Amino acid sequence: MIDLALDNRILLNNDFDLAIQEIDMLFNTTNTELLGDTNYGLSLESFLWTLTPTTTELDKYINEKIQQYCVFANKFNVSVQSQYYQGSYRSIYVIYISITDPTTGVTAKRKYHYK
Repeated sequence: MIDLALDNRILLNNDFDLAIQEIDMLFNTTNTELLGDTNYGLSLESFLWTLTPTTTELDKYINEKIQQYCVFANKFNVSVQSQYYQGSYRSIYVIYISITDPTTGVTAKRKYHYK
């Protein structure tokens, strides 16, 4: 169980909810922000704009990080699909994450934009 509130009003004790929280934390953490493991986090801003990967390379990178750091998410079916939109002023990566519980069929979806 993870307690997300200082006043104990919000508790997550469902593995599916914990998996969603894990992935959100992974996306919102950059490398060197976590003491004890400086490789935790995606650091997608620097990854995307210094390497400009293909969508296949990006999907592989995210999947590897999820497998490495997301204990609860690895209990479910996680799919990653990214799209790249080339613009004249700015380009955009859109990343879609789907987490499906194979026993109940419940699916949660996340969408992340990087400009």
